[in-house]
Amino acid sequence: MKNNISIKLLVLFIAILLWLHQILIKTHNIEIDIPIKLVKTPQNLITDSNKLPDITINISAAGKDILLFHYSRKYFQIDTSNFRYGKNQIYLNADQLVYADKIKIDINSIDKTEDFFINMDKLIERSKPIKIQYASANDEEFFIKNKIKNPNRKIAVKGPLALLKEIEFIMTNKISSKMIEDGKLSVAIISPDPKVEILQDKIEFEITNTKIISRTISLIPIKYPENINISIIPQKVSVMVKGPKEIIEDLRTSSITANLNITSLKKNFANVIFDVPSGVKILEYTPQKIQIIHNDRK
Repeated sequence: MKNNISIKLLVLFIAILLWLHQILIKTHNIEIDIPIKLVKTPQNLITDSNKLPDITINISAAGKDILLFHYSRKYFQIDTSNFRYGKNQIYLNADQLVYADKIKIDINSIDKTEDFFINMDKLIERSKPIKIQYASANDEEFFIKNKIKNPNRKIAVKGPLALLKEIEFIMTNKISSKMIEDGKLSVAIISPDPKVEILQDKIEFEITNTKIISRTISLIPIKYPENINISIIPQKVSVMVKGPKEIIEDLRTSSITANLNITSLKKNFANVIFDVPSGVKILEYTPQKIQIIHNDRK
């Protein structure tokens, strides 16, 4: 009985091998997607797409060659040495398909639209302002008290023109007080996009001790939307602020914006929300409640 089972398994195995052999030597037609590779691109140009489209081709080949072709490295190689800024039309042909010489295939067709373009953007350098990130709220408080010298400097970056136009600033890695050595802090810069090259990996800041003071700013006008039919009493507030001496001493009434909290207009009283310069903190303000008078009520 066992011999019969062994013979049957052997016959099945031989049948599978013969079937596979027929598959591998038989000619097949298949479609397969091929990536595009650009070569000899001018140094001042870059594609405006993160990924170029694949090109579908129809090929005929023996099964073994199709299997090798499927798992081998292959691409359409396009010479872009004559490309210009903007749209560049592409004309694909079989000679541009790169693959291993040992693989034997026949290319029946290349499926592409008649108007196949690759858009090229200018590769330029620009200076962008630095924006510092803090590791925690306590670290931000620390660097308010211990001033970063020249925090608003700019850094050189390189990338596509259209992309750099959209970038307002370049972020640093998060900084903390533990990173300070001998009054200096070195921090890495974060690229906002893989296509943007930071021409300076790190930037160094000097840290100076800053005196923190408090001061009262009086008679700041309270703002609210003009289309709301209300009156308020009083119309101005006074605030006590705290921050670095050089910032606090330069504050004026116009430096702080007091906005009526309109979310509570249905009540008789509302509080005030403030917009203050960076580094400035509101300690308290008076009066704490602003009386609301609805002019449309009798």
